[in-house]
Amino acid sequence: MKFITGWLTCRQGTREEFLLAMEPHVASTRNEPGCVFFEYHRHKDDEDVVVLIEGFRDAEAHEIHRRTPHMIAMQADVRRLLAKLSIIETRSDDVARYDLDFIANPPGPYCP
Repeated sequence: MKFITGWLTCRQGTREEFLLAMEPHVASTRNEPGCVFFEYHRHKDDEDVVVLIEGFRDAEAHEIHRRTPHMIAMQADVRRLLAKLSIIETRSDDVARYDLDFIANPPGPYCP
C-alpha cells in the first residue's frame, strides 16, 4: 500500500472555503478503484490547518490518481487558498510491520 499524509495550511480565514472546494475531489477519489481510503480532518489546535490522510492499493494506483482530471482541477482550484503544503508519502514495505505478536512481546525498552 501507499500512504499519503498531508498538512495543508490554508490562508487565514479560508479553511471552510477550502473544504468546500475539496468536496468533489474527495468524492471522486473515494470512487477510484485503487483508493483504499481518503480522509481529512480539521486540525484540533490550528483553525487554518487541514490534515489529509490517503491510502492507495499501491504506488501505481496513486500515480493514476495523480493524473486524474479531478486531481488536476482540484490543484488548480485550491492553490490560491493554501499558504503552505507539506506531504509525506510512505509505502507499506518502507516501514516496520507491527502485529499482535509485537504488541504481546515488545522488542525494546521503549515499550513498557
